[in-house]
Amino acid sequence: MLSDREILELVEGARQGERGALDRLAGALRPLVCRWALVMTGDPDDAEDVAQLVLMKTLNSIASFDGRARVTSWVYRITRNASLDHQRARRREQRLAEKAEWLAEARVPELEDPLDDIEMKRTLRLIRTLVTELPMAQREVFDLVDLQGLRPAEAARLLEMNPNTLRVHLLRARRRMRKEMLAQPAKTETGGDDG
Repeated sequence: MLSDREILELVEGARQGERGALDRLAGALRPLVCRWALVMTGDPDDAEDVAQLVLMKTLNSIASFDGRARVTSWVYRITRNASLDHQRARRREQRLAEKAEWLAEARVPELEDPLDDIEMKRTLRLIRTLVTELPMAQREVFDLVDLQGLRPAEAARLLEMNPNTLRVHLLRARRRMRKEMLAQPAKTETGGDDG
């Protein structure tokens, strides 16, 4: 991974029209953007869509980067906004799909085994819970500090968040993650065959 200074040099090269600088900049930013997008969306396919959009936006608006913030902070904000927009669109699509499914089920008589249906719904609920187990702020803080290894002060600067607020989000995220992980075996046992 390139340092902030090296990324800034690529930005300057791209702004001055240096040949290949945009490609090198995209290559340097892509792993970070993909990781952040995955943390924010919770889905690899959604993260890939967001990352493509973010890289295009970043490279197209490189001339507007004023250098007052770190390049990574600027790109993080673009990624965060794009992820939130993508999630809003996905929720709208999901609501429409659920409505269509409900209408289809209301018209067609149930032919499948009701126990299979209950088990499928339980499995889908568990998957949704695991994907969205943390609120966005907690998810971001947990990823930056516990998974990416940033110091809390660095993460607070990147998120433009008060360090004390960040610590509270981190504590809550850790507690919630611990509780969810400890609860998983119990959920699995209760969902098993009873005979």
